Amino acid sequence: MCRLYLITIFSFFVSSNLIVANEDKEEARPEVRLAAAEKILLDSSNISLIYVEGLVCPSCAIGIRKNLSKMKVVDNTRFKDGIDMNPETQLVTIALKEGGVLNTKDLIECVEDAGYAAIEEYKLHDSHLDAHKFNHDASVKIVHHTKK
Repeated sequence: MCRLYLITIFSFFVSSNLIVANEDKEEARPEVRLAAAEKILLDSSNISLIYVEGLVCPSCAIGIRKNLSKMKVVDNTRFKDGIDMNPETQLVTIALKEGGVLNTKDLIECVEDAGYAAIEEYKLHDSHLDAHKFNHDASVKIVHHTKK
């Protein structure tokens, strides 16, 4: 009984340290995220690519994936439940059904319900990367990112 108690206490401390370590992880640098976004968009079709602030560890992704995969326009046959996430770049790739278009308000709500913030959606336009910044009212502001 004492041995089981000690193992439980040890496991608690180990898992607590892992959680704290992930909270200390830094956000991805914008230039890293933008380069990754451009590559993903060049290599893929029928996707939506979102920057999610705070997505810095694999366990962060669980709630985000669960919520986003329930959206009707998501193609659940691609990626894992239609969602691919990279904590290193904080990018979430959403596989869309043919002709599917994400509802911005629903997208923002799904991410916020998981405890995170959808910051912007990336799109390629005329050989440059555009960032569609999300506002709380679900409107977007387009920001052009150019290579230096």
